[in-house]
Amino acid sequence: MYNQDALAHVAELPDHRRVLDRILCHFRETQGAVGVLLSGSTARGGMDRWSDLDVGVVFGSEEDRIRCWERRWDWDIAPWFHRFDADHIKPHFVIYLYEPEVKADIALYTHAEMPARAGRPYSVAWDARGELTTWAEQIARVPDDEADWSSVVHEDERFWAWMFYVFQRIARGEFYHVASEIAALRDIVEQWCARLSGQARFDNRRLAATTDNTPLVARLGACFPSPERAALKAACLCLMDMQTELRARIEARLQPEWMTSNTARRRIEQLVRGL
Repeated sequence: MYNQDALAHVAELPDHRRVLDRILCHFRETQGAVGVLLSGSTARGGMDRWSDLDVGVVFGSEEDRIRCWERRWDWDIAPWFHRFDADHIKPHFVIYLYEPEVKADIALYTHAEMPARAGRPYSVAWDARGELTTWAEQIARVPDDEADWSSVVHEDERFWAWMFYVFQRIARGEFYHVASEIAALRDIVEQWCARLSGQARFDNRRLAATTDNTPLVARLGACFPSPERAALKAACLCLMDMQTELRARIEARLQPEWMTSNTARRRIEQLVRGL
């Protein structure tokens, strides 16, 4: 039967449990399937009524996986009201929507092509051979990626050069363009925030989940401007303030040899303030 410990996080969500049971039952009876992995909050915990079900089905061979994928319109995992192939995200990935509000992400794997460790933790709901359990235990012991600061000097250069570009576009009145492109500036600030807190990369889905991040969420929230001059200017000023603060912290920790001069930074800030 199934590993009940792996299903613990859906115990208080009857609709999720109903859908997951249907999916597990179907793939348990599918030719070539040798196990099922759960990931995301389905494995980690912290689920609520809006959480997705993240399901990975492992096959014994590529031929078995392809055979199953080709029959995906006929999978006996109804009743669902919408489905679509999401293999633009990764191969052999399909998404189903169930009543009342349950979304199930189903990916097909082989032992030669397993999910990335970045998706940890994984829990094993079913394992016909024991190989899946061994893999999950091994990947759980692999150390997390460390923060990579090797490009920080270039990121600093890029931030200020791009801020000047944004200034020009605002001055020209290209407000919608800037509102879209400002994400490139925000990304640098976000990645620096993540690395300074010891994370390898910024995870926007997890940011609001911790109350300790409330002030950061508020500041970054001001950097999603509407396509209007005043809003764009305010967002740029906020980003420059945050980048300057983070830059000082990075300087104290790493002593990088910055290529962007203080004169250039002050001049660009002056231009933005004059908008």
